[in-house]
Amino acid sequence: MLQSLRARLAFLFAGTLVLATVIAAVVVVSLYTSYNRDQTVRQLRNQVVALAEYYQTVFDRSRKHGGAPVKADVFSRIGAAKVYYAGPPLFPNAPQSITNAGIKIKIGLLDHGSRPTYEFHPKNDPRTFIGVGAPIFLGKDPIGAVVLARPLADVNNAWKNVIGLVGVGLAVGLAVAIILATYVARRITHPLRVIGGAADRVARGDLDVNVIGKRSSDDELSQLAIRFQGMVDRLREVDELERNFLMRVTHELRTPLTAISGHVQAVTEGVVGPDELDESLEAVNEEVRRLDRLVGDLLDLTRLEAHQFRVVREEVGLEALLEQAAGAFREKARAVDIDFRTPIDGAPTVITDGDRVLQIVNNLLDNAFRWTPRGGQVELGCVTSNGIAAIKVTDTGRGIAPAEREAVFHPFYSRRGEGGTGLGLSISRELAQALGGRLSVESEPGRGSTFTLSLPRKKRGKVLL
Repeated sequence: MLQSLRARLAFLFAGTLVLATVIAAVVVVSLYTSYNRDQTVRQLRNQVVALAEYYQTVFDRSRKHGGAPVKADVFSRIGAAKVYYAGPPLFPNAPQSITNAGIKIKIGLLDHGSRPTYEFHPKNDPRTFIGVGAPIFLGKDPIGAVVLARPLADVNNAWKNVIGLVGVGLAVGLAVAIILATYVARRITHPLRVIGGAADRVARGDLDVNVIGKRSSDDELSQLAIRFQGMVDRLREVDELERNFLMRVTHELRTPLTAISGHVQAVTEGVVGPDELDESLEAVNEEVRRLDRLVGDLLDLTRLEAHQFRVVREEVGLEALLEQAAGAFREKARAVDIDFRTPIDGAPTVITDGDRVLQIVNNLLDNAFRWTPRGGQVELGCVTSNGIAAIKVTDTGRGIAPAEREAVFHPFYSRRGEGGTGLGLSISRELAQALGGRLSVESEPGRGSTFTLSLPRKKRGKVLL
């Protein structure tokens, strides 16, 4: 019966409300009993004053003129209380008209304003009474007290007069609690059921789900729905990237393979003559090197994303390392008439993996030379600030539009006219993060770009694997 969350929540809410209602009923009965007792004492205190004045008058008159006292049952018939007396007999020579309460009172503590409260058992009556006394005086000295009392059981059991109303209220509260608990449980579990159904669809590969709908509240369930939808949207993006990645890999592999296949077929069929054989073999060799670079880049990217890439931390002099990188591109700069500047004097020593830094710098320089037109300028520099060594590669190429600045770091991202595998910048950013640094770009269309590799100068953490 309580297997589902909805049933458990409904039972919990209903049980809580019922418990609260029962506690409230017990408190109400207790408060009502206490209130009724206080009201009874207050009423007896008000009535005993007049009764004491009457008996005081009768007592004074009997002492002067004689006469029988009034019967006490007259007052019992007028009101619900009974009249008792505490102290020595008021009328020693006449039959006692008031039952002695059997209370041991302290005569010396009585005065005109005192109205003591008593709980006692009258003679020949097993019941407990609660009463209020008022003193009787002989001259100025108190000699006893008239006590007006009611059975304590009648006072304490007054709650039975309202128990029917309390029972009706409890039944109504229970019904309302069950209805309210069912409604609240349904409101809580419905979004969870929707999210659960959406999770089943996602598990089956269907990412076209929307669990937010028109929900605009800011409660926890809405936040859960928003986060689940964000996860689904991210999965959809990842799925799209994976499909594009496979398509790009397939395309990049197919292009050199097609070229190789064409040259091999031409040689096999005798289309290529002896004079053209060396040129054809060189083309095949170039395509093989292209395949080798592509496979190597793919392996690097896969290892980086799987956190299986080894980073060796050691002291690396950036000035020598950057000079090594610049030396590999100076001949190319002269060949394409590009002004290649290298303000790297005084570059600091850092704790990092020199081979990986060199790989990143080579990728950035290769990208800069590819996009800088003949007669343009490329600059490799290094600045230090706040414990960070920033290696900057600046070109005067066509620049990057704001919408593309993050996209250039995606695998296989390419722009028209670009060569290479389209993995260099993606691998460079992953390497920068593995080194504890950051790779960023600043660019303005038509005015070139600046790629900045920021590396901490001090060692951070352990060797990364």
